[in-house]
Amino acid sequence: MTPNGIKERFEFYRKWFRTLLINEFLNLPSEYQKRFIKLSEKFLDDCRKVQKEGDAIKEKNINVIVSDADVDTKDENYKVYGKIEDTETEISFKFPFTMACPKTGKKIPCVVYSLDGNTWYSSKKELIEKESK
Repeated sequence: MTPNGIKERFEFYRKWFRTLLINEFLNLPSEYQKRFIKLSEKFLDDCRKVQKEGDAIKEKNINVIVSDADVDTKDENYKVYGKIEDTETEISFKFPFTMACPKTGKKIPCVVYSLDGNTWYSSKKELIEKESK
């Protein structure tokens, strides 16, 4: 996930929550508002648990210099190949279709995640899936 991608998603959800409040929640009968609040509180509790467990995950900002990119229609993403700027380490990762396909030579700022500080993943989801095997 890129820092710009994170900002875009965060802004999307901020607007989505505001729209939900004004267009939906406001018009619910009181009984359903109470039920919705309980549902929201459960969601927030779950978010807090995930965030607390995620404290053990290390994060690092890197720049990837793109060498190639393919379309991965199965995952509806681009598969990007490149090198980490500082270490020259080869890397490949998924890049969302919602953004323009990165061009060869372009630097992409990314956040990577690790439990041990040696093996890094492009998303926390990928880290959890690979480390649990």
